[in-house]
Amino acid sequence: MPSPTDGQADLSVQQRLKELNWTLAFVMFYMASCAFNFGYDVGNFGSVQGMQSFARKFGEYNATTGLYALPAWLSSLMTSLPFLGKALGAMSCGWVAERFGRRMAILGLVVLSYIGVLLQTTATTAGQFTTGRFISFGMTGMTIVVVPIYTSETAPRVLRGMMTSTLQLVIIFGQLVAALVTYGTQHIDSDMGWQIPVGLQFIAPTLILSLLPLVPESPRWLISKDRIDEAKKSLRRLRKATVSDAEVNHEIEAIRHAHSSEGKGSWGEVFNQQNRIRTLVAVIAMFGQQITGQAFTSQYSVVFYQLQGFKSQAFLFNIFNNVVAVVCLIGTWFLVDQVGRRPLVLLGGTFMALFLLLVGGMSTIPQPSQEQKNTMVASFILFGAGYALSWAPISYIVMGEVSASRVKEKTSLFASVISIFTTFVTAFTIPYLLNAPYANLGGKIGFIYGSINVAMVVVAFFYIPELKGRTLEEVDQLFASGTPIRKMGKVQTVPVENLYVEEVGKVLQDPDSQHIP
Repeated sequence: MPSPTDGQADLSVQQRLKELNWTLAFVMFYMASCAFNFGYDVGNFGSVQGMQSFARKFGEYNATTGLYALPAWLSSLMTSLPFLGKALGAMSCGWVAERFGRRMAILGLVVLSYIGVLLQTTATTAGQFTTGRFISFGMTGMTIVVVPIYTSETAPRVLRGMMTSTLQLVIIFGQLVAALVTYGTQHIDSDMGWQIPVGLQFIAPTLILSLLPLVPESPRWLISKDRIDEAKKSLRRLRKATVSDAEVNHEIEAIRHAHSSEGKGSWGEVFNQQNRIRTLVAVIAMFGQQITGQAFTSQYSVVFYQLQGFKSQAFLFNIFNNVVAVVCLIGTWFLVDQVGRRPLVLLGGTFMALFLLLVGGMSTIPQPSQEQKNTMVASFILFGAGYALSWAPISYIVMGEVSASRVKEKTSLFASVISIFTTFVTAFTIPYLLNAPYANLGGKIGFIYGSINVAMVVVAFFYIPELKGRTLEEVDQLFASGTPIRKMGKVQTVPVENLYVEEVGKVLQDPDSQHIP
């Protein structure tokens, strides 16, 4: 039996896409584009720190290799400290998005992006460059909070997975563009070799700012502020032309009725008996996205390839890595509302574990052959494919779906901050684990993160729910039912519009029984 009562969970991809109109398609790509600079910066710095022009400016000369390089402590700080800025951005975004609206949060992340890129491009010291990345990552923190919230609130339920996963698609696309740009500038000996790819980050916020007036505010946020007429106009723009004004008004009234007794909850409600399981699921989803080793393969891939003896090829391999990830994310884009969240997380997570353990195994060979080194490179790339099919996009989808309406901003903020600090720890420690004179594990790091991936697959089996095709109000019903999380996909629920009709019917039969707002 399908999970939603009206069978929308079983629609084909073609039928789902018919729910798109031009405004909804624009909003989907516009909101996801807020994350372009996030992906671009991660991919850019992962390559730039391997450039001689950058290492000559901020690093030191290694007489053994005859090359300039960032010392491990500096690479660690320049990579990890910006994630504290990301945490601050996420913390501020929850308050801004709740009080002033989702559009105002978008404006805030644009301003941070401009300031951060300007400081990086003009940097004369490692401290200034890192400060610029710190501020730029404040933008990414705001993005990972507001975009999943906005998308989950505006998307038709049959497209919510696709629309939210577009966020990760644009992140990886940004990494791919950065890989292509740095591949083209890697041999420029002057500072322009790294300043050109860094300076190109001015383009994305300029486009976002110029198109912001075209973005409708979230109807659900407008309803929460009792701005009903504006909510109707906004929802009208977000629904296809065949949806009548009466149907739009009915959806608005149904949402109002479902949340008629709700305001915005306190931080205590995030962890109370009613919401703590939902908060736990959101945290697990975002924690799993970062603890499973993506920093190793995304932020340090070029450095790792160079340690294996690949020099200029390292940049080319980085391009291959991002191309494969983009292709897999496009596949996820179509599969996530068809196949569901759980199968993709479990399957992708299993492949991630397998390929990282393979990297670790190959790294135990004292003098690996060229074929064995190639196997490590292929495993790196295939790990990225598994990540793009699973934790990368689905974490954002799950976080947006499970967060209760009263504490949606706070739950998303809490889960995002946990994710950010997890990223900080992994990004900070990897250079020490990877390089001499510290742990000098090299590819043996694969054993660490491969084992973590095995553990997270087990955790996901029990704590990642299947919510495809559900309205957010149906998700409320699921968690209120007390059903074990792993079995939620089999439970039948009632769409909020149907509940509203039933309540109206009761009032018409017995006007004194209850009041419909």
